[in-house]
Amino acid sequence: MKIIFIFALLIRLICLYLFRNVNNYDLQSYIQVGELTLKRINIYSDIANLHHPYLPFFLYAEAVAIKLGQISIMGQIGPIGPSIAIKSLLIVFDLGIMYFVYLLSKKNQKTAFLYAINPVTILITALHGQFDVIPVFFILSTIYLLNKKQELLSILSFSFAVLTKTWPILFVIPIARRIKNKMFLVLILLFPILFTTIYSWLFRSSLLDIAKTLASYQGLWGIWGIWELLGKQRVLVQKLSTLAFLTNFFVYSWIIKEKKLIKNILNLLFFFFVFTTNFSIQYFVWVIPFLFLIKPKYYFYLIFLISVYIFFFYYFWLFCPHCKIIPNWLIMTQNVTGFIVWLSFIKVGYLSKKIS
Repeated sequence: MKIIFIFALLIRLICLYLFRNVNNYDLQSYIQVGELTLKRINIYSDIANLHHPYLPFFLYAEAVAIKLGQISIMGQIGPIGPSIAIKSLLIVFDLGIMYFVYLLSKKNQKTAFLYAINPVTILITALHGQFDVIPVFFILSTIYLLNKKQELLSILSFSFAVLTKTWPILFVIPIARRIKNKMFLVLILLFPILFTTIYSWLFRSSLLDIAKTLASYQGLWGIWGIWELLGKQRVLVQKLSTLAFLTNFFVYSWIIKEKKLIKNILNLLFFFFVFTTNFSIQYFVWVIPFLFLIKPKYYFYLIFLISVYIFFFYYFWLFCPHCKIIPNWLIMTQNVTGFIVWLSFIKVGYLSKKIS
């Protein structure tokens, strides 16, 4: 396993170096929020609405990255820059996910190796710089601790996952069913409430403004699946479709009675990708470790298609960084590839239900 770990680290460091000059809106947002946090300037809600629609946690990492980014390597090379500092942190958590995949697969080194070389999480972290690997890490930690019968630690891990990004709330029902602690619902709010209260006190921020920021957040509407064919719609339609999706998602989550928690969450992820009205490219990070752990039929084919899709998505940043307009051929390629990936989620998701 040590060799696999070193190999995985080496791949990610090489990608980190190759993509060191890649810039995008998200990385610019990290830097802006980090700089404002260092200056003790409250970002909620005006700035956060556009650049940090999350609970007040990752903004501290962004602030630390600004400081670390000013450090020269060996006193000669540098400064390393905040983007490299942030991506380095994300690589650590991605390697942590690989380790949990190893543990949850009953220490299957082949499974761990396949995760180590998967291009999806590598590109989304080392190129894009998205931090979804952090909540995924804590979700897998929650599952591992539950398997070890350490309920309190698993609840705290889940609470921290919710703090980093509100996405893990989607899995609250299957996780709650496996926990006997009657204080579960209260404890999962521990870190979100604690960090929000501390931030509100330190930065004189309104709790209502933070809540509004979270409530208004959603992915991009109309760029994924069947919704891509409908084009842009009015904000009211977007909000209503999002509400309808979430209602059906939690109803489905309540209805299915899958005994294995990992497979249960994978089924929910398939439901999400097939029916969601809102989408962002970094969401693919969530499904990858669960695909490797369950291995439904054609899962490797699905990961390959996802990799091709995100390559076309990142093509503009890699090969046309100074272009102001995305070429029509690239937009068409992204749309066609994305639709094929969506159809593949339907197929692989259906086949995964046949796994006992």
